[in-house]
Formats: sequence, C-alpha cells, structure tokens
Amino acid sequence: MLSIYEFTDYCKYLYSWIESHESKSYGIKSQIANSLRVSSSFISQVLKGKKIFTSDQTSDLADFLSLTEMESEYLHLMVELSRAGSHRYKEKLQRRIKKYQAQARKIGNRVPRNKELNDEQRAIYYSSWLYTGIRNLSALPEIKNINALSKYLNTDPEVINKIIRFLIQNGLCIEEGGNISPGPASIHIDKDSPFVNKHHQNWRIKSIQKMDNKKDNDLFFTGPMSLSYEAYDEILKLLPSYIQNIIQIVGPSKSEMVACLNIDWFEY
Repeated sequence: MLSIYEFTDYCKYLYSWIESHESKSYGIKSQIANSLRVSSSFISQVLKGKKIFTSDQTSDLADFLSLTEMESEYLHLMVELSRAGSHRYKEKLQRRIKKYQAQARKIGNRVPRNKELNDEQRAIYYSSWLYTGIRNLSALPEIKNINALSKYLNTDPEVINKIIRFLIQNGLCIEEGGNISPGPASIHIDKDSPFVNKHHQNWRIKSIQKMDNKKDNDLFFTGPMSLSYEAYDEILKLLPSYIQNIIQIVGPSKSEMVACLNIDWFEY
C-alpha cells in the first residue's frame, strides 16, 4: 500500500497515487478534478508543478484519498512546503515533516496488544464483516496488498483501502514494504457489548450468502430438536469447552486459509 510518509513532495505523492489506481479506475484524474471542483487540466498543471493547491483544495483532496487525520495534516504540510518562500520557513516545515515521518514509523510499536477501541471505533469496526475478514486474510502469504484483497473479495479497491487504513491506524494491521499483515493489537468483544449482536449478525449474513455457493469442505448445521432441561444444560456446558479446544488448535497453526465458525463452518 502506498504510504504518504514516503514522500516530501505532494506532487510526486499524488502522481504515484494516481499511477497505482489508474488501471483499476477509469478517469481517475477527472474524478479528482470533480471532487476538488477544478478542471482536469488544472490537476495536470499541479502534477507538473505549475499550479499549487489551495488549503481548501488540499482538504478536499485528503477526503477524496480517504486519508486519516494525521495523513491529512501531513498532506497539508507538503503543500505548504511547496508554497513556502523563505529558506527559514522551508526548514521549519521540513523539520515538522520529519517529525510526522518518525511518528508514523513508531505507531505500530506504540499500539498495545490488547487494544481498547472507543465506541466510535467499535461502531466502525463492527459495521461490516470486512474489517475482521480483511484482518484475517492479511495473515495469508499470498494476500498481502489492496489489489490481492480486492480480487479475492470481489470488492472495490477504494473500500479495501479505507478499511486497511482504519486497521493500520488502530494497530490491528501493519504495513511494511507495501505488504499488509496482522498487527500486534488484539481485541475482544464482551457478551454484554452493544456491538456484539452486530458482530454475530455480520457473520450469520455471510454464512447465509455462502450457502448458495458452498464447497465440499464447508459445513452448515441447523438442528432444531426436542430435549430435556437436563440435556440442554449438559450441552451448554460442553460447548464452551469445545470452543476452547478449537481455539487451542487454531492458535499455533499456520495461516493458510480463513474460516468462520457459527456453528456454520465455512471458508470465505
């Protein structure tokens, strides 16, 4: 994934971003121009260094690129650097840029392993199965970038990019050399959480969708039954131990595929 912190020239960053998206999105320059309410020729002039974005246009560009708040501030710094006149002011901006670059490199190391998302972050994370799905998929050696994830999930690269940025920002994924991997942070949703039902529903819906195209190694079990209270309590006691056994099997195993247990057991 293209990292904005690898650049100090916003024109080069924008050119590289466009180049990495042109094959997947027709007329990407026109889309940027429309978003900024300028002409396509203006965008071309900016890329050639003949024009400079205003602060408002820079803000609109950050929104179009789905940048985080920190990335957006960094973009503004680069634009301001290109506009700066005095040598002293340029040096001041360059020092700030270096601080942002250093901060970006440290983010992965600063995120605690047991990550506590706030309610706003939880609402985003549990809004779609894609957040946990993409995080799990990033552990697979053959699925390490936006293009691979987009192709595997048959989902728009821009949607994938937005989710990955959220995961990286919160330490749930890391990006190194353009490759995405699971991050150091881990999260747990409590049974009393207001988001737990949404989490279950996301994966139940995915399970239902998967039933229409199930594979031989997928298992879908639905077993309405009549039984005694005693038998019900006995099964209820067995299930947590069964789930714990599954977790102990999964933990040390290699990341070769992704799956979900409801109890519907399917590869997604």
